[in-house]
Amino acid sequence: MKDSSEVPEGITRGEVPGAMAVRFDVVIVGGGHTGLFLAAVLARHGFEVALVEPMPPEPTAPPHDGRNLALLRSTYEIARRYDLWSHIGRVAAAVDTVVVRERPGGAQVVYRARELDGHPFAWGVEHAALRNALLDAFRVRLGAGRWYVTRFAGFHREDGAVVVRLEDGRALRAKLLVGCDGRGSRVRTAAGIALDRWTYDQAALAFVVAHERPHRHTIHEWLRPGGPLALLPLPGRQSGITWVEPQARARALAALAPEELLRRLSLESEGVLGELQLTSEVGVWPLAAQHARRYVAPRVALVGDAAHGVHPIHAQGFNMAVADIEALARTLVEARRLGRDIGLSDVLIRYERARRPANTQRIWMTDTLARIFSAELPLLQPLRSGILQLLATVGPLRRLAAARGMAVS
Repeated sequence: MKDSSEVPEGITRGEVPGAMAVRFDVVIVGGGHTGLFLAAVLARHGFEVALVEPMPPEPTAPPHDGRNLALLRSTYEIARRYDLWSHIGRVAAAVDTVVVRERPGGAQVVYRARELDGHPFAWGVEHAALRNALLDAFRVRLGAGRWYVTRFAGFHREDGAVVVRLEDGRALRAKLLVGCDGRGSRVRTAAGIALDRWTYDQAALAFVVAHERPHRHTIHEWLRPGGPLALLPLPGRQSGITWVEPQARARALAALAPEELLRRLSLESEGVLGELQLTSEVGVWPLAAQHARRYVAPRVALVGDAAHGVHPIHAQGFNMAVADIEALARTLVEARRLGRDIGLSDVLIRYERARRPANTQRIWMTDTLARIFSAELPLLQPLRSGILQLLATVGPLRRLAAARGMAVS
């Protein structure tokens, strides 16, 4: 593990010379999924919000980078509560069955929504399509004038506020600065918040395929010694592929001709989707996990990947971010109701206490699963098979696992 609280070149905690700062309640740095979702939620609560992001607020056009993600039931419920599902639901495919197979032992467990309440476990969505949907929601609720197309350069605190300096020379004044700027968060670094980080000798291939057979709203996942392979339903006859391998093997697979890559995918996935066609780029993403030692500093909060990052084995990442968003929104709304300053440390610490312990549990859960199910150690194979056999044969335990898997709390 290593500490990465150094200030990179271009980031400053110093004062902003001479500029008249525009005033907001909250300044969000980062215009990815997390920043857009948070902005829409806070705007719904009546907060004055600005977003800082160097990419302009334009939809992402194909070809996509191949990333895809599963939105768990808890995320769906939060999105619906804030009227964001009207945007997201158009680009997402429901998941009502999950089939998990262990290799090489052959154990298998099937989770079916009808065993619980009949509602979908999750929804599959392509990475760029989700951002476009959230971008649409941002434009509807906040308008283009709240989007600052530039980079965060630093901040200082003064007179009950935080003054955020932008690289284009402008300044924004707010009660609270929120870092939604990903794993390499500039906000986290500028706030002096230390980070623990560890790596896996693995990388994930991510891409989208069209296929001959319908996916029947079923996730197929193989827990393999080299890493998990998951097929996630997307709208129409398309599925998102997340294929984890040791890094050298992942890079070699990504370098193959598309026909050969798809041939190998068909073999690994037992041909469940029939003939395959590549419909996106093939991305290769080295895997690591990390956790900020604090989520807050005076007038600063971290949300999503700026605060934590996990292995993709259990579809936790963005769903954890959405749980962060709801907790932070609740904290700020309650502080405002009581007439409190939303940037005070004793207000923000309530958000940290609500989310850091829960996220710590999720991080170590995914880390443990990744090490058990991805280790190429023959001695672990009976343990892997035994876990799945137990879930397959004990109905109450299987239903409990399914219920817990739908929610991030």
